[in-house]
Amino acid sequence: MVNRTPTPSNKRWFSPADQQTNERRARVVVWLIAAVLATDQFMIASLTPKSASASPLASLKSMLGIKTASAMVIIGPTLNPDGKTSSLVEQPTISNVPANPKSGDELTDAKVVMLATGAPFYAPDGIIFDDPVTAEKLWAGYESAQLSDDLMNRYTTLTDRLLCSYCCGEPGMVTRNSNCGCAHAKAARGFFKYMLQTYGSTYSDEQLLGEAFRWQAIWYPKGAVEDYLLATGKVDVIGHATHGGAGVDGMHGLTK
Repeated sequence: MVNRTPTPSNKRWFSPADQQTNERRARVVVWLIAAVLATDQFMIASLTPKSASASPLASLKSMLGIKTASAMVIIGPTLNPDGKTSSLVEQPTISNVPANPKSGDELTDAKVVMLATGAPFYAPDGIIFDDPVTAEKLWAGYESAQLSDDLMNRYTTLTDRLLCSYCCGEPGMVTRNSNCGCAHAKAARGFFKYMLQTYGSTYSDEQLLGEAFRWQAIWYPKGAVEDYLLATGKVDVIGHATHGGAGVDGMHGLTK
């Protein structure tokens, strides 16, 4: 016969304190597992290919994440690799505008996020967004400013990248700011020189480009608003007139 030593009824493998600690650890492990699974599902969903029938416009909206306008982002044209046409992209800016108010009036909302108002903190000589004609003349006065070699290199890059889409060029051949003789182009060049002299170490070229387009938007509000509505899937609101660099379809390759 095998002798079995009885286990005392009061013997415990864990003390109450140890048991509580292990229960807390178990809850933490369960929470972590749930969090990892949720993250995996999110990543899988984000990598799921879009339907083959998705339109270029839907792809653009998904890529840019355009839902409501950011206070320091503007949508404008950027040069394509072909050097002739442009695409619509989000660009960082310096000045703030109100976010999309979602009033139900798409045209009014577009104007809010695309057409800045008031006096930007950086502007000299009382230059304000509310007076586009005077602003154009005053900014043009800075075009003759002298820059150091380093700043001049940045200036050349900026004027080559800023597009004069709404005044010159053709759908298949956009005009760069550096090659445009229009009054607003001179004003933009003056804007770049002033900003590089005064804030060159503060703001990036991308921010300066976006802010320059804020001024172009108030000089050519119709084209800028039309491009915004096109990029955000609301082209039916007022339509879209073709312009320099808009491509053979006149709509930057975007469809409804």
